[in-house]
Amino acid sequence: ILSDTTRAEQLSRITSPTLVVHGKADPLVPFAHGEDTAQRITGATLLGIDGMGHDLPPEPVSQILDALIPHLQAVKP
Repeated sequence: ILSDTTRAEQLSRITSPTLVVHGKADPLVPFAHGEDTAQRITGATLLGIDGMGHDLPPEPVSQILDALIPHLQAVKP
């Protein structure tokens, strides 16, 4: 992500409903990068997880599912 020079432009081409999930305590890719990602995708929703770093520990899974399930159900096939 950090060395990719075309990522920002590519994000603007995404047209699918998008849920960006990012840990607010990520030491490798700061939360501001998740905010930037969500802003570059038209209509994206950002879910910031307090206390989550760069990994996905079991504790926030229910919080992520609470956002992910309605997000997926809102998409019409």
